[in-house]
Amino acid sequence: MKAFIDGRPLEIDGQPTIVEAARSLGIEIPTLCYMPRLEPYAACRVCLVEVRGSKNPVTACATPLTDGMEIVTNSAAVRTLRREVLDLILSEHPSACLLCAEKPTCDESKSTIRKAGQPTGCVLCPADGRCDLQRVVAAVGMTGMTHPLSFRGSEIRRDDPFIDRDDNLCILCGRCVRVCHEIRGADALAFIGRGNRMSIGTSVGKTLLESGCQFCGACVDVCPTGALTERAVRYASRFDESRPFICGLCGQGCVLGLRLREGRPVEVRPESGPVNDGQACVKGRFVARDLLSHPRRITRPLVRKGGLLIEIGWEEALAAAGRGLADHRGDVEAVISAQDSCEDLWALGLLFRDVFRARTIEIAEEGGRFLFGFPAGAFGPGVVPAPAGANPLERAQAFVVLEEPIAQTAPMFGLAMHRALRQGARLAAIGSGDYCFDRCASLRIKAGPLEAGLLLLALLRMMIENDHGRSRSGMDGYDSLRRTLSALPPRPASDAWAEKLDKLFRMVDKRKPAAWIFGPHFTTGPWGARNAATLCNLARWADGFLVPIAREANTRGALEIADALKASSTSPPATIPAKDRALFLAGPRPGFVRREESFVVALDAFLGDSAAQADVVLPRPIFLEQDGTFVNNEGRLQRSRAAVPPAGEIRPVRLIAADLARALGAAAFPAFVNADDALMSLAAAVPAFAEPVRAVRENRPAFLAAAEFPGKGFVEIPDATAVFDPADSPALRDPDDYLGLATALEIKSLRTARRR
Repeated sequence: MKAFIDGRPLEIDGQPTIVEAARSLGIEIPTLCYMPRLEPYAACRVCLVEVRGSKNPVTACATPLTDGMEIVTNSAAVRTLRREVLDLILSEHPSACLLCAEKPTCDESKSTIRKAGQPTGCVLCPADGRCDLQRVVAAVGMTGMTHPLSFRGSEIRRDDPFIDRDDNLCILCGRCVRVCHEIRGADALAFIGRGNRMSIGTSVGKTLLESGCQFCGACVDVCPTGALTERAVRYASRFDESRPFICGLCGQGCVLGLRLREGRPVEVRPESGPVNDGQACVKGRFVARDLLSHPRRITRPLVRKGGLLIEIGWEEALAAAGRGLADHRGDVEAVISAQDSCEDLWALGLLFRDVFRARTIEIAEEGGRFLFGFPAGAFGPGVVPAPAGANPLERAQAFVVLEEPIAQTAPMFGLAMHRALRQGARLAAIGSGDYCFDRCASLRIKAGPLEAGLLLLALLRMMIENDHGRSRSGMDGYDSLRRTLSALPPRPASDAWAEKLDKLFRMVDKRKPAAWIFGPHFTTGPWGARNAATLCNLARWADGFLVPIAREANTRGALEIADALKASSTSPPATIPAKDRALFLAGPRPGFVRREESFVVALDAFLGDSAAQADVVLPRPIFLEQDGTFVNNEGRLQRSRAAVPPAGEIRPVRLIAADLARALGAAAFPAFVNADDALMSLAAAVPAFAEPVRAVRENRPAFLAAAEFPGKGFVEIPDATAVFDPADSPALRDPDDYLGLATALEIKSLRTARRR
C-alpha cells in the first residue's frame, strides 16, 4: 500500500489507521482518546486531519489508510479545528495553569503546594508533568479560551481500595471504560448521565469494589489526566528511573517496572513483557512495592537466646546454624520454595543433598507435582503443548475451567481467555465457588472437585461410546481405558446431571481445541490422581490441551530441579522421630507448629509463624532484590534483574548456601559469586535447562520443553470405581446431590446424543 503524509511517501503493509501510519514516519498527530491496544473510538476529535478528496476532515485514529491516500496533518485549517476542540474540552477542566503565561517560572516551587483537596490547576494536580492533556495543549499551541468555564465541583471519591476518582479532571475520553471492557473484561466502569452531566462512574452509584472491579490498575495506567490515580502515590514525586523485574507473586511471570526517585521506590507499573503485554493484576500493581518496606521484614540474622530471637552478625548466625545442623547430618528435613529462582533452588538443592545429606527435600508448592508431573512424571515437567512464543489459550475454541478462580490466580491467562470469548469461544465453569468468569459462561455447573471429577469420568465414557472406536481404537491404552470405564456403576443418570453432561459434551465435541484449565484444588485430595488422569484422557480424546495453574513463581523450574536432585515433593515420612530431626525451612510450611524438633533453621524474608519458631533465622531477598531466572506456567524461562539492592544485611540465597557449606566444612562446595555462575552450573547438570539457558543468554525466547502430550496414547485411571467420602468435597450440600452425580456415571440414556 502506498500513501503520502504531509508530502512524504509511505509504503506499508496491512491496513493501519492514519495515526499508526503517521507515527511510522515519525509524524506525531495529537490524540487524547486513542490507545494502541484499544479499538478506535474517535471521541476527542483532537486528531482531525485533511484527506485529499474528502469534503470534511477525518479522525486519524479511526480512519484506515487506503492505497493512494494523500493526508495533511498540520495545515492552518487543521490547527484551528484542534484549538476549537480543545477549547470545548478545557471549558470543563481546571485549566488555569494550562494557559498561564507564568507557568514555566513556577516549576521550581510548585511541588511544595500540590497537596490540595481539589485541583484547580496543574500546579495542584497529581498528574502534573505526566498529563497527556498538557502535552496536547502544548503541541496544538493553545494560548487562550473563548468558552466560559464550567467547573463541576464533584467530590473526590475515596471509598475504594487503592484508587481515587476525581470527576473534575475527567475529559470523557473513555479510555478507562474501554480498557475495563475490551481488555480486562470486568466492565466495572461505564458512562453515566447525559449531555453536560455525563461522567465516568459505576452502575447506580456503587463503589468499584461492589461493581466487580479487579483493581488491576489498568484504568489508572490509561487515564490521560489525573482523574484516576493510585492513592498511595497520588502526590509522590515524579520518578526519574524505571527498572524492570519479573513479578514473583504468582506463576504468570509478568514484567513490571519499579519506578524510583533518586534511588527510592515510588511506584510499580506494568511494562510490555511477553506474558502480560502492558497489563498487571492487583498484587503486582499495588502490593509488590510495599513488600520492600513491610513491617515484618527481616534484614539481619536472628538467633534464639533465652527463648527470644536476638539480632546478631552473619558470622555468629552461620556458626550457630552450622553447629546445629552438623549434629543432625543425615537426619535433616529440608523445605525449599517454588517461589525461588532456579539459581537459588540449585544452590540450596546441592547444599541439602551433598552437604546436609538431607533425608527428604520437600517442595513448598500446593499440588505442584499433580499439576505438572502427573502421572509419575510420565509426561515430563509440563502438559501445556504451547509452541514457543504463543499463549496456549489464544487458539482455544472452548474452555472448561475446573475449580479455579482464574482471574485471581492466573490473571494473564484470564485476559487471553476473555479475548477468545469475545471472538466466539465458549466457556464451561465448573466449581464450588462463585468466580469472576461465571457471568461469561455458557454452562455453569456447581460442583466441588469430587463431583466434578465424576462428571468428567461420565463425559469421557460418553465420548468413547459415541465415537464407537472408529478413530481411537488403535491408540495405546485404548482397550484398557474402555474396560475401566465400562466397569463404572450401571445406574440411570438423574435428569439434572444428564442435561448438564449433554451440554458439556456438545460444547467440547463441537468446538476444538478445548482448553482444560485447573489448579491444585482439582488435582489434590484423595480423588486428585483420578481427576488428573481423567483430564489427560479427555484432552487426548477431544483434541484439546491442559492448562495447569500453579500458585508459585517457579513451580515448573522447581519440579525439574527436584527431579534432577531426586528430591521429594510430598510430606516427609512420619518414621523420622521429631526429637531426632533437624528442620531447614527455606520455604513456607503453612500451619507449622514445632513439636520438639531438635533444631530449626529458617531462611525467610518475613518474620512469620514458621520463622518465629526457629533457632536461627537467616534473612533472604525477595524477587525485587534478586537476580535470577524463573519458569512460568507456560514453561517460559525468564531472567529477572534486581530492581533494588537487598535491604539491610540481606544476602543472596546462593551465597548463604555457600556460607553454610563452609560452616559445615564442605570446602569443595561451589561458590556461585553471581547468578550466571549458578545458571551455567544448572544448565550443565540438568539437560532440560541446557537449550533454554542458551536461549536466555542470547536474548531469545526460551521454553522448557514439554513432553509429547499426552504421551502416545491414553493413561490408566487410578481408583476409577473407588467411592470417596463425599463430606471431603467443599461443594457438597446434601447427600442426594452426591448420589445424583454418582449415578451420572451411567450414560445409557445419553448414548443417542447427536455428534457434530
